[in-house]
Amino acid sequence: MPKKNIEISLIISSNYRSLIYLYYLKKNRLLPKKIVFLKNIKEKIYNKKIILFFKKNISQILVKTFLTKQINDSKVTSYLFKHKSKMFIVSLYPGAEGIIKNKLLLKKKLFIHSHPGKLPEYKGSTTIYYSILSEKKIWCDTIFLNEKIDQGSIIYSKRYPIPKKVLDIDQNYDAKIRALNLIKALKILKRKKNNFKSRKKNNDFNPTYYYIIHPILRLLTFNKIKNV
Repeated sequence: MPKKNIEISLIISSNYRSLIYLYYLKKNRLLPKKIVFLKNIKEKIYNKKIILFFKKNISQILVKTFLTKQINDSKVTSYLFKHKSKMFIVSLYPGAEGIIKNKLLLKKKLFIHSHPGKLPEYKGSTTIYYSILSEKKIWCDTIFLNEKIDQGSIIYSKRYPIPKKVLDIDQNYDAKIRALNLIKALKILKRKKNNFKSRKKNNDFNPTYYYIIHPILRLLTFNKIKNV
């Protein structure tokens, strides 16, 4: 686990969540001095906004850009191995592009990820919808990544209210609760002892992995929210 004054850096990709992370990190005076930017040249709008943010804060941050959306790109992993920072906040692409596959890298470095679901019950993707359908609840857990998907140690966990504007869930609300949870986790890391919830083996518990929700289930979720 991290020492109290360990340097934290940030890895972002060309997406909306990264913009929200940058905004909240700056707002809370937690913006890292070093940022790794995985730039997808196809995402012109997000790239333009992220680069504009960099220009406005250029005196505060040092940016290393890679023209790839793959965290597992050999140039990226090689750079991270040599990076002085031991801990990284990550805002990566969904799916395979955002899963760190290098086991040695996961052992050498600590990666902080905000997951929009209560763990270990809701692992995988679009878990917000499934928890609403099942329990009428929304959670976010900020964790340290390990070699198993969504099974790292929990830094901070919180339940969030269901939004009034249901169409905001996909992008705005998902990114916001991740950022808010991240900020709280970072503040805990700065002041708290290394006392995080570790995964305990339970042979009787086999959590389901949730992936991109079917449009019909998504519609059912929206209808359920209206009745909350």
